[in-house]
Amino acid sequence: MTAHASPSPAAWLSAMIPLWNQQAMLGAEASQVVARRLWLIALGDPRAAAESQRMVTEKIEALGQVWWDMARVQADALMRGRPAPAPHIHARRAVQTYRRKVRANLRRLSG
Repeated sequence: MTAHASPSPAAWLSAMIPLWNQQAMLGAEASQVVARRLWLIALGDPRAAAESQRMVTEKIEALGQVWWDMARVQADALMRGRPAPAPHIHARRAVQTYRRKVRANLRRLSG
């Protein structure tokens, strides 16, 4: 196992700013999806029950996908004798996975 040198503050910040931006976008998009789903429920829309079920199922599936991706990337690095990816790389991949799901929901609920 190799020791990693601590990145300089500037290098750390330059790696984290895009992640923070993606997290902010995820939060904004997710809040729109939540508002649209709550609106369906409040209106008594016939799709509300299916939407509530889908909401739970999608969260479980997305979590499983994120965990699987993280484990696969770690195992691949280990098998190839490479250092494991930095934590912000895992975080960025997780946020990208969730954003894909949220944007798909937003498109579906906007129609």
